Amino acid sequence: MRLAAPVLAGAAPLQEWLSSMLAKGAAAAALFFLLLLAAARAQSELHPSWLQADAGAKKVRIDIVAGWNANNGALNFNGYFTGDMMVVVPVGWTVEVDFKNNDAMLPHSLLVTKPYPPDHVPEIAGVNEVAIPRAYTDNPDQGIPAPKGDKVSFKAQAPGDYWFFCGAPGHGLGGMWTKFKIDAAASAPSVTITQGAEAGRP
Repeated sequence: MRLAAPVLAGAAPLQEWLSSMLAKGAAAAALFFLLLLAAARAQSELHPSWLQADAGAKKVRIDIVAGWNANNGALNFNGYFTGDMMVVVPVGWTVEVDFKNNDAMLPHSLLVTKPYPPDHVPEIAGVNEVAIPRAYTDNPDQGIPAPKGDKVSFKAQAPGDYWFFCGAPGHGLGGMWTKFKIDAAASAPSVTITQGAEAGRP
């Protein structure tokens, strides 16, 4: 019994010390996690050569090549497809798309549409599927043959999620679409590439 008293007397300080250390460890772990998250986000927000922003004029020029490489049988925008690229633009900016078809085999187009559920992706998309006024290339439901292109200019007014979509028959269904976001929280345009995506245009 005499030994029990000192052990019990020291138990409270020991428990307090352990609790303090655990709390510090949890705080350190949380801080470490937040730092990792911030680093991952910084790495995912890219500024490739084909996206040029003018912050003063609130204007962004996006150079998009259809069939940039052989990824997805050339059904891609700058090498990306099935949503593995997302272009983010702040609300109120003017978006200028310089579009070119590099696929010698097939015509392609680009139009901004709403996102579609997997079982509702349209076979063909034309002017009626455009989600933002004037956000489409010539003959969106038929496409433009290589090596031709088109220029598109529109205002990023309504925040939300959209797609860059090829409206030519069967192309969108084949994965020729990437993501486009008008973000009220963004201060500058950026590009995000899904981890593990096939290499596209730098």
